[in-house]
Amino acid sequence: MKLEEAMAEVELRFEGKSVRVKAIVDAGASRSVMSKALSDALGAFTPLKEPYELRAAEEGGRLKIVGYCRVGVTFQGVEVPGGAVFEVAENLGKGVDLIIGRPEIDAWGIVLTPEGPKLRKVPIEFEIL
Repeated sequence: MKLEEAMAEVELRFEGKSVRVKAIVDAGASRSVMSKALSDALGAFTPLKEPYELRAAEEGGRLKIVGYCRVGVTFQGVEVPGGAVFEVAENLGKGVDLIIGRPEIDAWGIVLTPEGPKLRKVPIEFEIL
């Protein structure tokens, strides 16, 4: 899959601030991660008492997770009920501000297509069965 086929338009909101970004939708990512710079721009950063590391795809790569953000989310023009919580990495790759991982892919019903990420169903509905 080409990188442009995994890119999605996302709007994030927190307490009156709004930022639009291109997110990477990564089915191999076990977490959804935001850059520290993006969390600071939103004013939504909550620090962790004990930061930890996630293994990254590149050889020997590690992301240092220093906090989290709970923000409102619009994915490809569709509101995500209740928003989402993103881990915050202080060393996310240059030019990357948001990675949407497997938990949100599954919960939001995202499918990866040659035309890019799409929602299986609009509006997004969550189920507890």
